[in-house]
Amino acid sequence: MGNYQLFVLGSLALLTLVVVIVAIIWKRKFRTMQGMMISMYFGMNVGLTAGVLLGVTYQGNLFLSTILSMAIGVLAGSLCGLCFGILSVLEGIMAGLMGGMMGAMLGEMIRVDQSISLIQLFLILSLSTIFIMAILKTPRNSRIHTKKWLLKPISLSSIMAVYIIGGNLIVEKYVNTIGLELSKSHHSATTTSTESLDSESQMIVLETVDMKYSTKEINVKKDRAVNLTLTNLDQIEHDIEIKVPSLPIDNGPQHNHGTEKNVIHLHASPKSTKTLTFTPTESGVYEFICTVPGHRESGMVGLLIVS
Repeated sequence: MGNYQLFVLGSLALLTLVVVIVAIIWKRKFRTMQGMMISMYFGMNVGLTAGVLLGVTYQGNLFLSTILSMAIGVLAGSLCGLCFGILSVLEGIMAGLMGGMMGAMLGEMIRVDQSISLIQLFLILSLSTIFIMAILKTPRNSRIHTKKWLLKPISLSSIMAVYIIGGNLIVEKYVNTIGLELSKSHHSATTTSTESLDSESQMIVLETVDMKYSTKEINVKKDRAVNLTLTNLDQIEHDIEIKVPSLPIDNGPQHNHGTEKNVIHLHASPKSTKTLTFTPTESGVYEFICTVPGHRESGMVGLLIVS
């Protein structure tokens, strides 16, 4: 896991602690139905947040992401519910189970860049539990006797805004760091095989292991040769196919280029490495997939971004 995943999971753990403490302090001010509603709301949103995060992180292993996210949602919902009674505990458990399961399935189906917005949304909804508790504990006919009361929601909102902005900075730093690390690792892994390549070419190494590509996003430049290497570490065959406007280059008998126009296709047998070179001619975002039956459905899909 990277810094962003740890940031989100740590935020959920800290938020759960805060919600439990606040619930204990305000326990006598809530009716049974209100306690059940708070536990359900909190368990559901924590489960959704963890589910999307882990679903994206462990794409291709839906069972693992579902079990982990449901466990996190159940833990958060039940701890919150303990403050209000057995009915609230049951409500929190069921909401956590449902949220974790739905979040994991959603994370399995979307791209990493799409998941960040959803994670932030569900994290904000989880944070808003504190607002809901503050509203529910306020008597129905109460009045604001002093303007200083307004400082409470304003201060809390400001803290939440700073927290979310800080999380966004971690996201950007994490994405940039991962991209740099992948670039370095790919370069070092192909030193012996690329010494004779032109310095202007772009070297991309894609590994397949446990029914997953090593990266779901490839960034290249238009009108510059791309040296694409597919290293298959699995015990079954894999390939990569990209429909992108390009100029193919003669890659020799051991490499293969799609016979269809503007289709890049590279196949690798188990425990083997294959390479081809092509030159993308148009900017855009193009999907790459493994065409072996069932592999795309298992998560072997990504994006080629040509700029």
